[in-house]
Amino acid sequence: MNKKKIAIISLSSIVALLILVAVGYKTYDWYIWRAPSYNSTKKEVLLSSKVDKLSDQQEEAFWGYARGAIESDLNISTDNLEDDTLYVEKTDKKHVYHIEYVCKGEILGTTFKYRTKVDITPKSSLKESKFKYNNFQSDLTSLSSNDDDY
Repeated sequence: MNKKKIAIISLSSIVALLILVAVGYKTYDWYIWRAPSYNSTKKEVLLSSKVDKLSDQQEEAFWGYARGAIESDLNISTDNLEDDTLYVEKTDKKHVYHIEYVCKGEILGTTFKYRTKVDITPKSSLKESKFKYNNFQSDLTSLSSNDDDY
């Protein structure tokens, strides 16, 4: 074999390897951020005190969705609230997840727990921060400065 053929084969091998690495990374990134059971119409608990079927990235996304729904609906910041517990269930509707989020806040030296329930509809990749929500219920409404009810 001459040097030209060896150079072409080597360069082709390097390019193929780089493409495989890029495809592998994209596949892994999709896998760890995918919304579990996204197209399913079967109810399934994904995260509770006894069940954990989520990757760390998926779990972090659901924590963020819970805080995001609170901030959006109640117009309050969750910066001073401490995450306590999270329950995530895939509902019997495609793309819809039920979340129960409990956080703690301190007022005048007393710690209070606040429960929020919400159904969210995320994109198929949880890396995307945009989502829709409905059926919002929260104990935090007493802290909201939203005066729409008056």
